[in-house]
Amino acid sequence: ERIPSKDNFKNTVFDLCFRPDGTQVLIAVGNRILVYDANDGDLLHSLKGHRDYVYACAYSRDGKRFASGGADKTIIIWTSKCEGILKYSHNDSIQCLSYNPVTQQLASATQSDFGLWSPEQKSVQKFKVAAKVLSMSWTNDGQYLALGQINGHISIRDKQGNEKVRIERNAPIWCLQWSPPTPDKVDILAVGCWDQTLSFYLLSGAQQNKDRTLAYDPCSLSYYVDGEYIVMGGSDRKISMYTKDGVFLKVVAEREDWIWAVKSRPKAKFVCVGCND
Repeated sequence: ERIPSKDNFKNTVFDLCFRPDGTQVLIAVGNRILVYDANDGDLLHSLKGHRDYVYACAYSRDGKRFASGGADKTIIIWTSKCEGILKYSHNDSIQCLSYNPVTQQLASATQSDFGLWSPEQKSVQKFKVAAKVLSMSWTNDGQYLALGQINGHISIRDKQGNEKVRIERNAPIWCLQWSPPTPDKVDILAVGCWDQTLSFYLLSGAQQNKDRTLAYDPCSLSYYVDGEYIVMGGSDRKISMYTKDGVFLKVVAEREDWIWAVKSRPKAKFVCVGCND
């Protein structure tokens, strides 16, 4: 769907996410959050709570709330009925958001810090970072949070915010995601780096296998079909599919501009894509 520009904001889709049951998809576009029915594509709500571009959105694992954040330095917590119930702020633009799958903590990050907010607490814990955070992902047990930074570092933090492992690469880490649950309970971190590679790491920081060359700058990645595949998009204007080990399989689709957001729909073989066009 081509989304019309509103309020003099360009219609670039910076982020999107599905409700955990797969029934809704949230689109961060311009200064709004658009809520669509994932089954028939009908627009359910157009939420205008931010004063500037919305860069990130995230749904809680229990499906009871979601969050949005952006260039106005503000995070808004919404109920699943699209009612805004809380705001908190940082000193810089919000770059990314991620809900802890177990504790419902919300992680939010900027160029100078990241915060941890819990529904049971009024205050927000904030932690300084040395470089802008571009991406983040929680492990399945909710114990660790991976931060991808513009200086090429991947910082793995515990749920209290303490750094446990640092992985150093030489280009911005625009996208990363921990693998879905596996029978052997081994967490694998898939990393899209702007040295045009896809790589994989264990929780210990050890790299799994060699780098996979992409020939484009990856902007978003998502595990697909229970973690058997990975879909990615970026500067080549294509959505590509890979095995869970990073072996290229095929181009799924092509767009007219960079792909900024690629997310797979829960409980369905379906991918939603957001870009500049």
